[in-house]
Amino acid sequence: MTFQFRMDQVLDYKHNQKEMVQKEFAEHQEKFEEIGMALYELLKKKETIQLQQSERIVGGEQVRTIQHYGFYIDTMEKEAHSLQHRLHIARDNMEDAKGRLLEKTIDVKKYEKLKEKQHERYREDLKQQEARYMDELVVIRHTNHEIR
Repeated sequence: MTFQFRMDQVLDYKHNQKEMVQKEFAEHQEKFEEIGMALYELLKKKETIQLQQSERIVGGEQVRTIQHYGFYIDTMEKEAHSLQHRLHIARDNMEDAKGRLLEKTIDVKKYEKLKEKQHERYREDLKQQEARYMDELVVIRHTNHEIR
């Protein structure tokens, strides 16, 4: 007689759910990092362009060229604002997935703990049963010995 956890199928289902949410969390985390890197690169590029614009102003460059730099910087600021908004949404999605992952992890732990407790009870029952068999064996031997 071997131990069989009554809720193995439920535990397997909970494990599968947890794995799916883990994958979802990893995807959201990757998307967040991707947008964050794009924003970082854009801001770095904007800073470089601003420095170039400042140098051109000091160097006496044509107004038209400086205006082009200004328009380009404005475009970059709009794009940075858009990326910041997308980053905020990606962060929220990642945090939601993290919360669901924590919830699924707790569910799985509950069922694993239940399985562990049931297995321990099973082992205790086996020990008690073995002790009863040993007691019966001792009684039978003692009875057989007295009959002789």
